[in-house]
This record gives sequence, C-alpha cells and structure tokens, in this order.
Amino acid sequence: MSATFEGKPWTASFTLAQTMQMGGKPMLNLSGTEQGSPTMTFNSMLELKDPNDLAGGYPLKTGSPANSANFNILDSGAMVGHVRFSSGKIVIDKYDAAAKTISGHFSASGKNESGKPEEVTDGKFSGIPVTAQ
Repeated sequence: MSATFEGKPWTASFTLAQTMQMGGKPMLNLSGTEQGSPTMTFNSMLELKDPNDLAGGYPLKTGSPANSANFNILDSGAMVGHVRFSSGKIVIDKYDAAAKTISGHFSASGKNESGKPEEVTDGKFSGIPVTAQ
C-alpha cells in the first residue's frame, strides 16, 4: 500500500484487511502503517455491499462509521497528527476469492485537527490478504 500524503511519498510497512460484523452489517477494515519516526497510519472502515465479493467503489464520508477513513501520525507513541477524511473514494478493483486478496486504489481529502486541509492522492494497494475477525 502506498500513496502521496502532504505531497510526500508514503509506503506502508505492513497492511491489514479484515472483515467483520458491525451493527449486523458486513464491514472491511483496510489499513496500512508506515513504521518510523513518525509512524503514519491510513485507516478505513468500509460497509461491504456483498460480503462474498468485496470489489466495488466505496465513497468516503464523515459522521458515519461506515465508509470512513483517517490518517494518524504518532511520534514516540504520542499522537502528533490526525486527519479525518470527509471526501474521496476507496475502490477495490479486484477481489481474488480463491487467494482471498484485494487490490485497488484510493484518494481522500479532509482536515487535520487544526482545520488545515490535507489530502492523500495516488493511493494504491495490491494483493493484500483478507482475513475474517
């Protein structure tokens, strides 16, 4: 998983794609973390249209646990930045049911805790294994 955040390249050291039930609805938690100083994590929670076929577009919105995404920045364990995305889209271009992997792309924009606009562009992910909670 990789993207451009604040105009700089970001590449996840590790990723997670996990399906679960939340409020009786099938959900997918898709996240990636770049370890380092600071540690930067892109995290999303998507409400699945079909729990057996994860492919499709998921528009991001705020105020709802479904189809939400954020970016957290931690330095020495303390949160030093948080961006809540209010628009954008995560697209799962391919779900390989046999291998249980997803590939796709994403972009998002929102504001940090100070109200400054932030964006993630050119997001890509490929072959991320999907596990069930």
